[in-house]
Amino acid sequence: MIVRTIAAKEIEKYMPHRPPMVWIDDVLEFSEKAGTCRVVLKMDAHYMDESGLRASACLEFIAQAHGFISVCHHIYVLNPDSKPLSKAYLASFKDARLASPEILRTLRTGDELQVYIEGVRTMGQIVMFTGRVKRGDLLLCEAQLKTFKEYSE
Repeated sequence: MIVRTIAAKEIEKYMPHRPPMVWIDDVLEFSEKAGTCRVVLKMDAHYMDESGLRASACLEFIAQAHGFISVCHHIYVLNPDSKPLSKAYLASFKDARLASPEILRTLRTGDELQVYIEGVRTMGQIVMFTGRVKRGDLLLCEAQLKTFKEYSE
């Protein structure tokens, strides 16, 4: 595992998402099969609504975290001349456990969330993995995801 804080802006050019749809702030550690990202909550971000953090946003945090971790592994370990991702999206999820709306309403601007990715398995352009979103010891979401990713030619 490589432990190194990399701002999402530093590698944004490799991702198909653009602000305001980039929700990951930093990659904290990464490897081929796992990693951790940080999200610092902002009340005016698209993942919030009038009652707080949208539960579904946690699934997108996990999907984006995998994308950023994957890109870090490609450009810092495999090949610094890696092509950017041309397409990347959440294909499916299962066994999702989401925090209650009452818990999600307690989150505030400036709260830090950690997004953990593990167990990455790749089958062509489909990638399967488990992700968790936590604030400290509080589990906000856990799910198994499948994403699709395609690199530029």
